[in-house]
Amino acid sequence: MSIKANRSIVSTLGIPGILFFIWIGEIWFTFFILAVMLLSLFEYYQLAKLKKAHPIIWIGLFASIIIAYFYYYQPQLELYIIYSIIIGFMMLTLFIELFKNKPNPTENYNITVGGILYIPLLVGSLIAIRKFDFDNSTNFTFALFISVWICDSAAYIAGKKLGKKKIYSRVSPNKTVVGSIAGLISAFATYLLFNEIGFIHFDLNVTQIIILSVITGIFGQTGDFVESLFKRDAKVKDSGTLLLGHGGVLDRFDSLIIASPLVYIFLNFYY
Repeated sequence: MSIKANRSIVSTLGIPGILFFIWIGEIWFTFFILAVMLLSLFEYYQLAKLKKAHPIIWIGLFASIIIAYFYYYQPQLELYIIYSIIIGFMMLTLFIELFKNKPNPTENYNITVGGILYIPLLVGSLIAIRKFDFDNSTNFTFALFISVWICDSAAYIAGKKLGKKKIYSRVSPNKTVVGSIAGLISAFATYLLFNEIGFIHFDLNVTQIIILSVITGIFGQTGDFVESLFKRDAKVKDSGTLLLGHGGVLDRFDSLIIASPLVYIFLNFYY
């Protein structure tokens, strides 16, 4: 089967599948995002292995489960308990690194901990955003995913048709200034439309629409650049092969890794 056919199958099944999990929400969406966290983090660690690093994979995967639990249940814990959990993970990682007798221990430790901070801690915020939607009868999770998809598509199409000047060729040689601007404009238009038709179920003002558009259209695209930087450092085109012609899970969720925690902060600040 051709790569184009594989991409078509993944797109046909993947997008409705994601929308379905957002729609049913609750524990099912949490399990879906947890799977994304685990697979993306595993791919990140595999990239690090290409650089001769040896991250402690099971520590990162276990931390992902704990983080998903906190985002879903949001337990009201004293600060010292949260601090103790974090310190416990750090000390356990250091202890294991001390005795596992692998080269590059400093890099191993930094990648293990950095991967946890980069992927599960950030993308896991989608669980909390979906909880906010459930508690307040809103559709911010739908809006975030759809705006990111539209932004990426507009940036790709405009960049391919009209783009000439590269925005950051050292990291991502195919991204253009025109494409990035088109992505930002499309993100603004998406949120504006959602607000006008009452899809989000909150009456957003212009400032809030601009903030959400910047989160999707600028910081979301930044997430794409960050992942491209890691892949270029590892000298690979895709983070994985799980999604056939679409690469890895990390490739599909790179924009949301940066955008979702900022939307979560936005919701906590305003609502």
